[in-house]
Amino acid sequence: MQIFKTLATDTMLWLAAAAAIITSFLSTPQVADINFHTLYSLLSMMILVQILEDIGLLQYFSSKFTAKARDTRQLMWMLVILAFGGAMLITNDVTVLIMVPLFFRAGHQPHTNQIWGVVLITAAANIGSALTPFGNTHNLFLLSHYNLALFDFFKISVPYSLLGLLLLLLITWVLIKPRALEVHVKHYNIQPRALIIALIVTIITFLAVFKIIPTLIAVAVAVTAAILLDKAILFRVDYATILTFLCFFVAVGNISRFPSIARVLQNLVHTPQSTFLTAVGFSQFMSNVPATILIAKFTQNIPAIFLGTNTGGLGTTIASMCNLLAYKQYIIHSQKRHLGAYFVHSLLVNLILLIIIGLLSWGLMLIFP
Repeated sequence: MQIFKTLATDTMLWLAAAAAIITSFLSTPQVADINFHTLYSLLSMMILVQILEDIGLLQYFSSKFTAKARDTRQLMWMLVILAFGGAMLITNDVTVLIMVPLFFRAGHQPHTNQIWGVVLITAAANIGSALTPFGNTHNLFLLSHYNLALFDFFKISVPYSLLGLLLLLLITWVLIKPRALEVHVKHYNIQPRALIIALIVTIITFLAVFKIIPTLIAVAVAVTAAILLDKAILFRVDYATILTFLCFFVAVGNISRFPSIARVLQNLVHTPQSTFLTAVGFSQFMSNVPATILIAKFTQNIPAIFLGTNTGGLGTTIASMCNLLAYKQYIIHSQKRHLGAYFVHSLLVNLILLIIIGLLSWGLMLIFP
């Protein structure tokens, strides 16, 4: 079955499971370590994401907008904006899985730089995903872990994401020269009934994430909607991410009770500035999702950890799962051409974004201490 195949081949899940098992020798796991609100919210969100993907919402808007592009720069601006907006609703990972193949179909012409295209789409998905709790899984965790109010979340996420988008549009203008092209894309249609159901699930999930209604209600509504639309949707849900979070909760809980490790981590996050730098640094080699769960256990510097882990997703290929998925998509659609050049270009753009957005985030921390 596809579900078991996905679970068996998910590297992050196996790493998280190994961490949970190994750390259990240091400390006895406790049920209190598990944030069930986050897990239930994730489940309802993952079902919602699959529903939105199934009805072709992002594909519909992508085909409408990209068909209007008349040169390479216009095409990339549209794809960057679409990736940014799509990641807000269906996560950065799913956005990359949809947008990169679409880009290769829409921009499959000799003078279209495919490397820059994939790199910019990925960066836009990472930055756009920071805007909403639905955009990436670590935002959802932070919202639940710190019991953040709607206003408190958006007052940090909105300026960060909008500044990032403006920077991306500027970089796109610099990198992509306007050369005439004719875009050929498949046109998608959305059934009104499916769209209405998806909107209802979105509203219910949103209310559950912000603890206005119980999360189990959102799960029940999402499951019911998936069955009404297409039962196969439930078999395509990313259950690996939910199990990965469960393993990370166990591992982090175990680590937090081991005195010497806990002291080191507490020293690393005792100020907003050190929390920010630790979040950025840890994300570069362990990805921003586990970095978020680990650091949040030892700090109340909420703006610093939010800005640090979202900024930290920009950087190395493993800084976020989105980056890794984009690289895999590039391998598939480019037929393994110019992989070295992709690494260089990706690292260059990500380092530029990491430095500039890092400085902007530092300023935002001063505004929202």
